[in-house]
Amino acid sequence: MRERNQCANVQVVLRSAPEEGVRYASGRVVYDEAFVGGRLVGRYWSARGQVHPDMHLPRREFEPLDAPLDAFRLGIEGEDLLRRWKWIGAREQKDESGLRDEAGTARQVVVELAHEARAHEARPIGVRVCTRLDGSDWLVRWLEITNTGKKPTAISSVFPLAGRVYAHRYDEHMPPGAPSPFDVAYNHSTYWGLEGDMWPEPLKPGRLVFDGERRGKSGWSRPAFWARDLANGHTFVCELAWSGNWQFELDCRMEYARKQAALFYALGLAPMDGEMLRVVEPGETVRTPAVHVGYFDCDADGVVQSLHRHVRHVVMPKPPAGTGVEIEACHRGYLCDRENEPGLKRDADVMAEAGVEMYVVDAGWFGNEPNQWWLNTGDWHAGPWLPNGLEPVVEHAHKRGMRFGLWVEVEAMGVNSTLRKEHPDWAIMRDGEPVTKGRPLDLSRPEIVAWVESEIARVVEQYTLDMFRLDHNHDIGPGGKREHAGFVENTLWRYYEALYGVFDRVRARFPRLVLQNCAGGGGRLDLGILQRFHNTELSDWSRQPRGALILNGLTMALPPEIGLRVFGTETGEHVLDGDLDSQLRLAFLARPIVRGIAPSVEEFAPFLKERIAHHVELFKRFIRPLMADCLVFHHTPWLPIKTQTPWCVLEYAAPDKARALVCVFRLLGEAKETYRVKPRGLDRTKRYRVTFDNAGETVEMSGRKLVERGLRVALRKTLSSELLLFEAVGDA
Repeated sequence: MRERNQCANVQVVLRSAPEEGVRYASGRVVYDEAFVGGRLVGRYWSARGQVHPDMHLPRREFEPLDAPLDAFRLGIEGEDLLRRWKWIGAREQKDESGLRDEAGTARQVVVELAHEARAHEARPIGVRVCTRLDGSDWLVRWLEITNTGKKPTAISSVFPLAGRVYAHRYDEHMPPGAPSPFDVAYNHSTYWGLEGDMWPEPLKPGRLVFDGERRGKSGWSRPAFWARDLANGHTFVCELAWSGNWQFELDCRMEYARKQAALFYALGLAPMDGEMLRVVEPGETVRTPAVHVGYFDCDADGVVQSLHRHVRHVVMPKPPAGTGVEIEACHRGYLCDRENEPGLKRDADVMAEAGVEMYVVDAGWFGNEPNQWWLNTGDWHAGPWLPNGLEPVVEHAHKRGMRFGLWVEVEAMGVNSTLRKEHPDWAIMRDGEPVTKGRPLDLSRPEIVAWVESEIARVVEQYTLDMFRLDHNHDIGPGGKREHAGFVENTLWRYYEALYGVFDRVRARFPRLVLQNCAGGGGRLDLGILQRFHNTELSDWSRQPRGALILNGLTMALPPEIGLRVFGTETGEHVLDGDLDSQLRLAFLARPIVRGIAPSVEEFAPFLKERIAHHVELFKRFIRPLMADCLVFHHTPWLPIKTQTPWCVLEYAAPDKARALVCVFRLLGEAKETYRVKPRGLDRTKRYRVTFDNAGETVEMSGRKLVERGLRVALRKTLSSELLLFEAVGDA
């Protein structure tokens, strides 16, 4: 046994006897893998920093040889490579994950294996199992797969992380009435406008397979799950950093006679029937998407806060200097598909009057024909209805003290575009036909990738952009396919590998440029795309009650300051959206976009202007400084979007407990007219000034009284809200 590293809450133990293996320890997490019988298997997980004695491992009576204990799954040419692996070695090396490591504490461990297949089976394969540790409660795992043979081969399935997370008796610990000691929480809905539909369901004996409906993108669900052990309160969280088709599997096994239960898991790319995920040439190495995994012995709030820290400080790039959580304006309020220079300048004037910090021209500025933005995509030049181009609008926004951003759906070409006429063969193809009516470009082809990257750079430079918004409004479905080296290859892996590379290079070339992910609003919210972008848009229709439910559900995974939420009048039926303050709060509790608030400065209604000014001032003074690194507490954590619920309550608190806010939304469904709020992010030993935003009234109360007794919020009508602000004013 050799202990190779022990610093910054990271410990790695490499074993050579009695069997090869690695024990990873990071923060409070311990994960142990061993090489047994030609398999790399997961022995156990611990959320308490405890190393399990070898005499307790393995529990052979509950680990039959066919149990899916393998630490990863790999299929080559349609055959799963189980057993017959050879241990080559294990080592530590410099972190090559591409993730942020500002403290310099990250370590990478590589376990090298080889699979010498028999002549009548798949080609010989080498695998490097790579694991990143940084001292937090998160590990990051990916595979590097090498074709060590002399002929091309193909990956038919891959799950970079798999194995067993729970195994124990349950006779004394099964919750009353529960069908299983385990449940799983994940984003159930897969359709537009329903992201954040996260809630738990029991895991009955058998397999649960969920794949987000294979839309060719990670979709309005997310490639992630929480597997919870109700017998001991532990939570196992897996997040796949992948923007294409994905799948997770959970296998609950119960032996009733011995009161034993176990839960097995796998997370990876969705296998495609009859198609290979990737053709690999002789000597070529391909890298899989990474799985981010955390294991916790705490409540849901603790899991959420750990995940937010990981996303903020490890996954997402650091915002360019001088930016941050800006108040944005989108032009598509009174100018939807009727863009012109005077109208855009007039709209920019309204937004500057409202205190907006960045003016954004969205879809409709480009192409050959007006009012047809969907059909014009691909021609990224100002349309003839903007005879002077966009430059005067950019200059006007800058003169009004606002930065400028631009919408570009660079992965698409519309049917009326010049690009389509000149390059009809650039569409993603499947069975000889273009996918989605030929709208998505085939980024698996290097010449198309080069054009896309050059267009992004040209647009950024031509319009001196401060922000580039990438949209993605189509479903690629199963993706394209091609015949290569005797295989039928699905092209999604190459597509997203190329897209990631483009934006890695764009960010390096334009370090002061803010990159914003849109994807139809919430269509790609995975950690793979977020690793390349500074913020992301949620559904652009902030309908109530689902708007609050979306924010509630998505902040179970993503920090609120990265998620764009809209206030404005682009869409109809505003009579159903609740009172004005509730609409504004829904936007200003995240990254706000203002869209369509007045046709002109002269027509800016005084009441609306006053309420927007109030929320802008409150955002800049209180919410934004708090939100940048806040701890989020979900007082109503599991709210299915399709089920009526009376209350949604969110709390943001400063890590030092000096400030906090609680927003209480009254939604639909039967409820009393009052809700008792007990803040969770306050200090019992402090005294707080509490502001009721609806009435503008302020009282002082002790932290102990607020935490233990709470205070009552009265909301007498549906689709209304109250915002409470807490500021420490001294010791209690």
